[in-house]
Amino acid sequence: MRGITILVCMLVASFAASAQTAETPSPGSTALVEDAKDWDGQTVGFTGEAIGEAMRRGTMAWIHLNDDAYGLAEEAGAGLSGFNGGIGVWVDAQLASRISFFGDYKRHGDVVEVTGIFHAACPQHGGDMDVHADSLRIMRDGYEVARPIGRSRLLAAGMMVALTALLFLARAIVRRRGRTDP
Repeated sequence: MRGITILVCMLVASFAASAQTAETPSPGSTALVEDAKDWDGQTVGFTGEAIGEAMRRGTMAWIHLNDDAYGLAEEAGAGLSGFNGGIGVWVDAQLASRISFFGDYKRHGDVVEVTGIFHAACPQHGGDMDVHADSLRIMRDGYEVARPIGRSRLLAAGMMVALTALLFLARAIVRRRGRTDP
């Protein structure tokens, strides 16, 4: 009988946890900024591309998640549109270490989902807006981004080098004439 009671309790706890997760709202950065007072102190889910790097502070770390159209694009080379939006996340350094790729010019970062408490003006962090995450899940792995140099850029670079060389030569000629003239 005791085994059945434990099994029932485990099932009830499991269902309660999954129901709570399903009900967690996932506002974007725009909603968090525009309606900060409404979201303050609420548990939220937030998904975005991890950019920059994890900034460790002891056992914790700061990460930045961008949820703009480019950051959440499925493929490299997606057109830039809209604005650059995201939010800082304060998370356990062990959780942050799960992130393999942080976005920069050469990489598209891991797309990460966090769940935690949103702070419109965090008293612990000098009034900054942030999310104190208690969970982190990698939704999509990041990857290297190939940025080939097109012919038009190579041609423009060649023309700039030639123009620079001509200007340098013209300056040298003018200086030389200035020294020899009486």
